[in-house]
Amino acid sequence: MNFLKFGKNNIIAIMQNQTFKYNDLLYIDFFSKRKELIMILCRNNIEILSAYISAINSGHAVMLLTNDINRELLHNIVEQYKPKWIVGITEFEGYELKGSLLTRDEFYEYTIHSDLAVLLSTSGTTGSKKFVRLSYMNVQANAKSIIQYLGIDQHERAIMNLPMSYSYGLSIVNSHLLAGATLILTEESIMEKSFWQLVREQEATSLAGVPFTYQMLQRIGFMKMELPHLKTMTQAGGRLNEKLVKAFGEYAQQNDKRFFVMYGQTEASPRMSYIPHDCLLDKIGSIGISIPGGELSLDSETSELIYKGANVMMGYAECLEDLAKADEMDGILNTGDIATVDSDGYFTITGRLKRFIKLFGLRINLDEVEKRLETVIHVPIACTGDDNKLIVVLESVKLIEKVKESIEQYYKLHHTAYKVKILKELPRLANEKIDYMKLKELCL
Repeated sequence: MNFLKFGKNNIIAIMQNQTFKYNDLLYIDFFSKRKELIMILCRNNIEILSAYISAINSGHAVMLLTNDINRELLHNIVEQYKPKWIVGITEFEGYELKGSLLTRDEFYEYTIHSDLAVLLSTSGTTGSKKFVRLSYMNVQANAKSIIQYLGIDQHERAIMNLPMSYSYGLSIVNSHLLAGATLILTEESIMEKSFWQLVREQEATSLAGVPFTYQMLQRIGFMKMELPHLKTMTQAGGRLNEKLVKAFGEYAQQNDKRFFVMYGQTEASPRMSYIPHDCLLDKIGSIGISIPGGELSLDSETSELIYKGANVMMGYAECLEDLAKADEMDGILNTGDIATVDSDGYFTITGRLKRFIKLFGLRINLDEVEKRLETVIHVPIACTGDDNKLIVVLESVKLIEKVKESIEQYYKLHHTAYKVKILKELPRLANEKIDYMKLKELCL
């Protein structure tokens, strides 16, 4: 299913003031008589975008990894999955460089399921060999939903600053390619003046970001910039502080722009819900309603959020043999998030099933603690701990007393039951989410 094909006259990518049409990006020939695995170490450039499009359209399965992946982990993944080709590096033991491709010297007998299109690491397993298996149908269904609710057409020009190896970044690529829209590729930081020069010169119409992106946008004075062509902003990749949701929602409303807060998981290709931009200020704190073609519900016993849709993954892979597996999910995903739903059908995440500790018999929801404390101190905060102690981690020593007062006020905890710790920087994953495994290592 070559779901990325569209009008050949469209300009689909721009980099360093060069424009590329669809046919310009189909020069890599992954020829093989059987279905193979292609590993791509991703960067936001033409070569990698071309490799991705060529790989998908060749009918092979593609594994996307960040280009700065730990080399020991990369070696372990290659050993485990034995990709036929590797794109993005020029040498690797057991592979020969042929043109722009590293090709495996040794032949291995294995089977890859005919539906398997993409393998992505989940946001929480960047140090793992576990991958989400996505089918052609999964990726196409989600891209179509995103096109529908964001209103993407061939006139859109998205600034592509998120990594392609991250499901949010890849969803921008897939939805814009399918719509015949343009991608403006860059690896520059939003903190650089040259990034905003590119946005203006190329008349970017949309900008995507994770919570950390929007924290930085506020810091650099984004709301005072003259960006007449930028009409759409999207946010996903974790919960954005409600104060910032309100600030950017009001900015969008006052400046004829649209701000979408969205929710998803890599396991859902990745979008599951969104708040319509004209309802955002009335539904701050919620994750919104289901995307077109999807369905959200709550488990009657646990209040776990359940998603149903054609974009739900085939299942996980932890070894080469798993690539032969068929769909194991039947379109149903237990998200692991606990939620509520209001009378308008808008869902709100209240915590994670596994993000709990128990202190003196009291069940403490770490996500709920973070959310409440952020409303008091208005800066990034992270919580970890065990059944002996709650640990609240900050980046500013000035706020320690305020946090302690809030903990005792809201949770009535004795001072021996919690600890406030200062780190220079909260540990983050490649996609800027809090790295809770690292946080726990540093604090316990």
